[in-house]
This record gives sequence, C-alpha cells and structure tokens, in this order.
Amino acid sequence: MELTKSFPPADDLLVQLQEVDYKKLFNDYMDIVVTMCAVVAAVCVVIWERLQTVKITTPDFMTEYFYFNLNMRYTEGDEILGLSVGNRYIGLYTGSIVWGLLDERGVLLCQ
Repeated sequence: MELTKSFPPADDLLVQLQEVDYKKLFNDYMDIVVTMCAVVAAVCVVIWERLQTVKITTPDFMTEYFYFNLNMRYTEGDEILGLSVGNRYIGLYTGSIVWGLLDERGVLLCQ
C-alpha cells in the first residue's frame, strides 16, 4: 500500500529546481550588485566634485523678504550657508554660527 501520491507538476518543479546552478546565479547576482555599486560610487564622486564649486544665492530683488546663500568655494571668514526670512537671520561661517535680527540695511543687530 502506497501512502503518498505523486503530483506531476510538483515532481517536475522539483526536478527543475535540482538542475539549477545556484552558485552561478549567486555569482551573476553579485557581479550585477558590485557593478551597480561602482556606478553609484562614481556618480557620487562626480557630484561631490561639482558641489565643491557651487555658489548659490538669491537674486537681489528677493533679499528684502527672503535670502539664501550656499557657498562651497568659501575661504576663511566667508559665509558658507546663510538663511534669512524677513529680518530673522542665521548663518554658518567658518568656525562659527551667527543668528539674530537684521536692521533695514541688512546689518545684524543682535546675536
């Protein structure tokens, strides 16, 4: 007396799964992953090198209400990042952070 019955599609699937070379599939997968990581790393390096030359600032006609400055070409004492909304200002300089209120000429009043 046979206690188990065979299901032909499952038997065929088992045969196919036993014939698959999983080591080769894994190696192919790892080759793709390593290649993609190398491409992403190269793109990140290019973007970072481009960012080192960036200087973004808002146009003069907007600075009364809103001011934004990002300077990646800074030297000692330059503003690296500045943000102002209305007369409130915060800025990151080399070695310090300043914040406070601006007067009507844009001069920092208090810190």
